[in-house]
Formats: sequence, C-alpha cells, structure tokens
Amino acid sequence: MVDRRRFITTASLAAAAAMTSARGANGKGTARRSGTPDRSRVWRIGTPPSIGNLQLVTRDTPTPAADEVLVRVAASSINARDRGIVAGFFPIGANKASIPLSEGAGEVIAVGANVSRIKVGDRVASCHFPRWITGRWSPDVYENDIGNTLDGWLGEKVILPQSGIVVLPKEIAYESAATLASSGVTAWHALFEIARLRPGQTVLTLGTGGVSTIGLQLAKAAGARVVVTSSRDDKIARMRELGADVGVNYRTTPAWGDRVRELTGGVDVVLENVGRPTLDESMNACAPGATIVMIGTGPLPKELPKMPGFYQKNLWLKAISNGSRQMFEDLLAGLVTMKIQPVIERRYTFEDAIAAFREMEAGDHVGKVLIRHG
Repeated sequence: MVDRRRFITTASLAAAAAMTSARGANGKGTARRSGTPDRSRVWRIGTPPSIGNLQLVTRDTPTPAADEVLVRVAASSINARDRGIVAGFFPIGANKASIPLSEGAGEVIAVGANVSRIKVGDRVASCHFPRWITGRWSPDVYENDIGNTLDGWLGEKVILPQSGIVVLPKEIAYESAATLASSGVTAWHALFEIARLRPGQTVLTLGTGGVSTIGLQLAKAAGARVVVTSSRDDKIARMRELGADVGVNYRTTPAWGDRVRELTGGVDVVLENVGRPTLDESMNACAPGATIVMIGTGPLPKELPKMPGFYQKNLWLKAISNGSRQMFEDLLAGLVTMKIQPVIERRYTFEDAIAAFREMEAGDHVGKVLIRHG
C-alpha cells in the first residue's frame, strides 16, 4: 500500500499577476476583456439525448459561486457511463447535467467565496463524487455526480465544487490526470482498499478499457500476476506489452473462466467490470477465498447467474461505486511512486468530441479515449 501523500503546486508570479486583472477587483469573478463578458464553449447534451445530438455552444463564462472554482480545461476523457449519459440510456435522476464527462484536468482560474483549500493557478482534477471525501460509502453521494447530476468537464471553462478538487503532483501531466477520476480511482479502490492486493497474488481483469488497463498497471507495479480477457487476440497482445502475464480470448474460449483457472491455478482478485453477464465465468476462474469486486453493471443475461463456487470456494463478492477524494489523492501519490503513465489509445480535438464518443461506442481501443481542449 502506498503511503498517503498530497502534492500542491504553486502558480508562478507571472501567472498570478496575469490572473489579478482577469479576476477583477474582488479576485473571484469571471475573466473579462475591456468590459465585455468572457465567452467560452461547451458541449451540451441534446434533446432527445444521443451522440449525434451533442451541441457545441458558446456561452458567457460563468462566475464561480460560493464553494466553487472555475477551471480552464486542458483535457478530458470518456468512460462507458459517459456514453450512456449522452445517449440517454444511463440511469439518472431528475437533476441531469447538461455538460457531460466525469474525468478531466485543468488550471484553476477563479474561485468563489469560502474557497480556502484551492487557489488560482493550481493544476487540478476532480472526484467523481465530490461529497465523498473519505470514509465509508453512502448512497447520498449519488446526488452530486460530476457529468451526471452536476455539469462535467466537456467545456473550455467549467465550474466545479471545491469539495471534489484534487491538486495534481507536478509529475503528472494534464492528459494523464484527465483519465483518472473514474477508471483510475475505481481500480485503486478495488485493488488496494477492498482486495488488499499483495505481491505474488493473481488478478483477473476483463476487457481492455480504462479500468482494465490502469488496473493491470497498478497490479503489476504491486508485484501481482495479471490475467486479461478480450474478444480479439491483437488486443490481448497489446495488454501483454503492458505487462499482462496471461491472456484468454473469450470469444474463441466460451468457458474462459475454467481456462483461466487451468492456466493459473485460480485467481485471487477479479476486477469484474462487465457485471452479471460474466459473473459465473469470473467465479469459475477464482481460487478459494478469492475477492470479486463488482464494478460493471451490465444487463441481466438470459439466464440468471448460477454463481458457481460461491459457497464452496468461500468467495467474497463486493460491489463498489468509484471512490472517495482520499482515494484519488492516494492514487496520485501511487502513480508518482510507481512511475505509471495511464494508457491513452486515441486523442481527439475539442471540436471533434462527437467523433471521440463514436470511438468509445465502437470499443475498438485499448485504454482511454482523450479529448484535448487546448
């Protein structure tokens, strides 16, 4: 387990001086030019929601209210749930966000009243659930969910609650940081907070997306053996290049759980990021006493999971929803110590956000799909 540390960077005197005039006399407003309101662009979820109905609009840049910060976004990235939100099939509440994306990174350019732990010039990212600071999970954190019930990162300048902000270590670039709030924190939570991963154990992770790739990297850095699955041999080869020890093609080997157990003797930890459709095979892959961390929420299969070996092997099945701000800070410290760079497969410009969502929809990538805002 990596020691918990926090990293705070300071803005240069030149940047601070430049921001003084941009923020106005009270130091907490929106940047203005010659008395004209600052304007910036955002992508909004369309009506009806669909990827094709995403709308690029120009608006007056908002002024941060109390306990809020205004961030100039450098990069953002897309998760499977973001695609669902934009397309209108992710389960959401009445307070639906108009600006999507739960992951991003940038520079604080203005702060509202009562903001004390974050300052102008800080390089930052934000938690998925800004009300979950530390401690145990509580379902009420769902009420404040970046990119879902609160506006997200898909804009040039965006408002975020200070409670969820984490300051980036100088060693972590904006593009790397923009991939971490969902995938990275989830993998960290599963491996180190729940499974308490130890050197020499074996981890199974499903697929080649964001959680699987950062999960692979973290597990290998912690001294574990890692098994991956995919429907394509070329993707398995890519994961092997990243350090995977074993790869199984689930399309050519439908009983892939039994095959994983044959090759490894049984895995100790499963990052179950698909959900109920793959749960039986994940359990077949397990060694006695293994931990299965439920991350994915895929649809029910035609037949309900039989949960083979659940009692016989004394398996532990634990569901998680992302992680706390403290976990995000721990992850950042761990990435610096382990010298890990998240895997970014595709990069798109801000103007090409729809193409980035199409890439995510196609699933023809390993790692993350990134949007550059600058």
